[in-house]
Amino acid sequence: MTFEKAMQFISSFTKSGEPVKNLDRIAGLLQQVGNPQEKLKYIHIAGTNGKGSVAEYLTNILIRSGYRTGTLTSPYIRHYQDRIRFNGQDIPEKILCEICEGLQAVVTGTGYSQFEMTMVIAFLYFVRQNVDIVVLETGIGGLLDATNIIKNPLVSVLTSVSKDHMEILGDSIEKIASQKAGIIKEGCPVVISPENKGETIFRKTALEKHCQVVQPDRKNIRYGDIALTGNDFFYYDLCYHTKMGGEHQVENAVTVIETINVLRKLKFEIPEEAVQKALAETSVPARIQILQTNPLVILDGGHNADGVGVLTDLLSESGIENWIGICGMTNTKDADAAAFQLSLVLSKVLCVDGFTPNALPKEQLKNAFIRQHAMASESNLEEALPYALKWAKGSHGAVVICGSLYLASYYLNQR
Repeated sequence: MTFEKAMQFISSFTKSGEPVKNLDRIAGLLQQVGNPQEKLKYIHIAGTNGKGSVAEYLTNILIRSGYRTGTLTSPYIRHYQDRIRFNGQDIPEKILCEICEGLQAVVTGTGYSQFEMTMVIAFLYFVRQNVDIVVLETGIGGLLDATNIIKNPLVSVLTSVSKDHMEILGDSIEKIASQKAGIIKEGCPVVISPENKGETIFRKTALEKHCQVVQPDRKNIRYGDIALTGNDFFYYDLCYHTKMGGEHQVENAVTVIETINVLRKLKFEIPEEAVQKALAETSVPARIQILQTNPLVILDGGHNADGVGVLTDLLSESGIENWIGICGMTNTKDADAAAFQLSLVLSKVLCVDGFTPNALPKEQLKNAFIRQHAMASESNLEEALPYALKWAKGSHGAVVICGSLYLASYYLNQR
C-alpha cells in the first residue's frame, strides 16, 4: 500500500463516525485486531487546555529517563503522522502503510471515526515498538472518548477545564468536567492541575472510585520571570525553567512534576535532571510559538475563551505596544468572545479564511472585531503575513497569528 492509499483508507471514515453512546464500537474494532491496547501501559490525559503541553513535557521526560515512549496526541499540527510518535519521532510512512494495509484486510464496517482508526493504528505501532509507556491524550471529552477503552492507566491527568465542544460535552463547566472525569478509573491515581474549574467533580469522582488524588498547591509555587520567551519558577525548593512562556505553562509544569512523582512511586526511575532538562527544552508547535524575532512573530492555536485569554494576557504583559493580528477561526467557535478579548491588545487585525473547509468567512470575523471597535480588515492568506511584517517593522511592533490550530498548521506548513 502506498502512503496516498493509506491516507485514502483513513479518510474513507468520517471525522466523527456514527453517534457514540458507549464504547462498544471501539471495543469491537480493537477486538478485530487482537486488542493491542491490553499490551500497553498508559498515562491518560484529559482537559480543555494544557493537555498537549503536559503530554509533550511527559514524553520528553520519559525519553530522557530511558523509557521507550509512545505518544498519541490530537489533532495533528503539520501532517497526519505527527500525532503518532515513538520516542519523539513521527510514525514512519512505511510502517503506517503496512499497518493500514493490515487493517484494511480485517476491519469490517464503515461507521468508525478517523480518530478511532488513528488510535488503533497507534496502539498497533506501539506494540510493534515494544514501548514501555504510552502518553495518551484524549480527543474530545473523556467518558465516551475512544481512548477511554483502556482499563487501568498508571495515572489519570486532568488539565484545566473551560467551555469548548459544548455541542458534544454540554453547555456548562459541570457537564464538561463530568465528561472529562470519565477517564478516572477504579483505584488508579489522579493528578489534577492547580485551581482547576473541574476540581469539585474530579475529586468527587476520584473519591467514589477510591483513587489517590494529587493536586499542586499554588502556595508551593514561587514565580520568577514569566515571559513570552520562557519562565523561571520554584516548586517547593527546586528551581525550574520552561522554554514555553506564560503562567499557564508553570501550571502545566507543576502538574507534570506531580505526575512524575506518582510514576516514581510506581517504581519508574526518573532522575530529577531529566525533569529539569525536559521542561527547559520542550516546545509545542502552535502553543505561543516564536516563529522569528525581527520583527517578532508569535503563532498560537488557542481557540476557546481560556486559550485566547492566556494569549491576550501574555501579549498585554510583553512590553510591546503595537501588535498586529492575523486571525482566522472555524465556524464552530465563539468569534465574538475571541474578538472581545483580542481587541483589548491588538492595534490592528487582518481577518482571513480559506485555511480549512469550515473556516468562518473573513467578513463575519471582521464584523465581530468591528463590533468591539477594533481596527479590522479582510485579507487573503497569502498576503496577510507580508503585510503584517511590513506594518510591524514600521510601527516597532510585532505580529501574532491566532484563532485556530488549522490556521497555525497552514502557516507552519508554509515554512
